[in-house]
Amino acid sequence: MHLFRVTKEQKQRNNFILESKRRIYLNIQNKILIFVRILNKKLNVYSLDIVMKPSECTSKEEIRDQIDRIDHEIITLFGLRFQYVSEIVKFKSDTKSVIAQQRKDHVIKVRGEWAEKHGLDKVTFEQIYRFLVDHNIGKELELLEKRE
Repeated sequence: MHLFRVTKEQKQRNNFILESKRRIYLNIQNKILIFVRILNKKLNVYSLDIVMKPSECTSKEEIRDQIDRIDHEIITLFGLRFQYVSEIVKFKSDTKSVIAQQRKDHVIKVRGEWAEKHGLDKVTFEQIYRFLVDHNIGKELELLEKRE
């Protein structure tokens, strides 16, 4: 399915014709933005739905709205992460492979380092990921038991 039909003449005039035959004019930034959104949808890639930068907010309400948007995106990404966690059980055969202590330790350590690089508290994010990984291990063990 092609969203846009583009002729050489239209390219030269810097506009696109939609399937509905409605003419819209786009500058290069908008063309790139549309392309990225289409690509994200085709690849099921998640992108942040942030409308403004923190410094652009002019009220508590705007700031809270942006925080809510970010939290929604975080939850969406955790949902996607859990889908991968659920799928990895297919490649694990026993409790030891589910727990994978070395991998668990590595994940927690690296996530703490990532947090620190972004000016966040390393210990706090190690605790968050320790809780998350332990929770996911529990879910993986449940899935493993159902499979057996």
